[in-house]
Amino acid sequence: MTWADFVVRVTLVLAAGFLASFAFGRASAALRHLIWTTAFLALLAMPVALRLAPKIALGDWPAAPGAQSVRETVAAVAPAASPVASGRAKQTLPTPGGYPGRGSDWRITTLIGARATLALYLIGLLLVAARFLAGAVRTVRMVRQARPAPHAQAMADTVRCALGIDRPVRALESPGAAVPMTWGTLRPVVLLPEAARHWPAERLHAVVLHELVHVRRHDILAQLAAQAACCLYWFHPLVWLAARELRKERERACDDAVLSGGVPAPDYAGHLLELARVLVERRSLADAPAMAETGDLEDRVRAVLDGSRNRAPLNRRLAVTVAAVACALVLPVALVTLHAQAGTGALAGIVQDISQARVPFSEVRVKNLDGKNEEMAIVDAAGEFGFPNIPVGHYAIEVRARGFAVGKTEVLVEAGRRVEALVTLPLGQISEAVTVIGSRPASGSLAPPAPAASVPARTPQRIPVGGNVQAAKLVRQVHPVYPADLKQQGITGTVMLRAVISTTGETLNPEVINTTVHPGLAQAALDAVRQWRYQPTLLNGQPVEVATTVTVTFELEQ
Repeated sequence: MTWADFVVRVTLVLAAGFLASFAFGRASAALRHLIWTTAFLALLAMPVALRLAPKIALGDWPAAPGAQSVRETVAAVAPAASPVASGRAKQTLPTPGGYPGRGSDWRITTLIGARATLALYLIGLLLVAARFLAGAVRTVRMVRQARPAPHAQAMADTVRCALGIDRPVRALESPGAAVPMTWGTLRPVVLLPEAARHWPAERLHAVVLHELVHVRRHDILAQLAAQAACCLYWFHPLVWLAARELRKERERACDDAVLSGGVPAPDYAGHLLELARVLVERRSLADAPAMAETGDLEDRVRAVLDGSRNRAPLNRRLAVTVAAVACALVLPVALVTLHAQAGTGALAGIVQDISQARVPFSEVRVKNLDGKNEEMAIVDAAGEFGFPNIPVGHYAIEVRARGFAVGKTEVLVEAGRRVEALVTLPLGQISEAVTVIGSRPASGSLAPPAPAASVPARTPQRIPVGGNVQAAKLVRQVHPVYPADLKQQGITGTVMLRAVISTTGETLNPEVINTTVHPGLAQAALDAVRQWRYQPTLLNGQPVEVATTVTVTFELEQ
């Protein structure tokens, strides 16, 4: 799945939340708050659902007529310059994937861009998380430094019993609390400002009732879900708008509960205005549900004074119904692979060797990394292949031809567009194997060093590929000499070497690649292999450098 596809799904979930909130505009605020809570839970569950849940593919819609063709050339492995011109100046080994060049540059650029995007996303996520964490730490610090509020504890116990809250709730006061707020889930507290001890009993009752409604509704958990979604999707503006709607509906739902509890609407509106005035003078950075927020104060006061508002609380049956409808709407967004929306595109490509000559009749396999389809084709005589109508997605391309290593690249196929891939095949490596057999010395005597016997090296076979490639051929071989002292001590082993056969047939930079062999055996093998000469590999009649591996086995006669 592409990043754009994921963002589209997130947008669809949020758009469904806004539409549902608008559709239930005359319903209670408690219902709309549940809708937004469900939307945020769906956003948090979507990454897991997209990875674990089975995908349901819809039928493809045809691409829009006259869609613009975008050329996107991708080289898996392409040379920066012809190896023929490099001669002996090139002393380094080829990379396992092939030779550096335009394809490598493209891949490096793509990798840098992907990592930069990931780094930017992580920086944004950490900054947003740090902002929320700072508010939570500030609130926890205020709660720990707060003192018991005996003038409010008795009222809190009375209201808690009336609301049916079975958990104990502590009433605290703190000089750092600008307005009343609630914190905690298992051991909730109501945090009041120091001025609350001078409030009239009516205001204190309304405030405590409002905050304990937060506790009964578990609003702190809904707020944590919204903050987590804002961290994950900080780049999406609709997420922040949705979080604002969640806070608005949360406070309005608690206002409705207070009014339903018998508090007169004009008195309660006056309490809100007084608390908001204090909040403007002394802004709190805490991230706990607070009773008064200046951003939505005018609308809240109007809603409080509007006698025609629906203030019905949320019952269990209605909550289950909303959750079921939300699942029915959200699950298809997460589970259905929207090929109908994405459509199909065209994929074409060219296969060439490192000299930029076409390689015909090779096998091409493409696999959709975002889906399940896998396609295969044979390159034509011009070295070209094509898939004119292929589902969109991120495709991995592999090309195989005799005498060459596997060429690989990746491309992105978009709806109604044609993408082209340039795949360059690196030459396959050759290998040699030599066995050096030493005779065991007579028991109790030191025999003079005997000339080492050797088994002739296997001559590499020529592997023609359309008459364009001739493998390197060993024309001069110096046999390794078994060191006499190691033979006397009965030391055996296998030395594995790696080298480059130059365009003049010399072995360049031989090195031992296994570390467990005795250094004396390794040096004997290196001394011999440095003197080997080859008929170089020919690509389209021109000598090229290739990598080779040499295995030298030192063993004693039985």
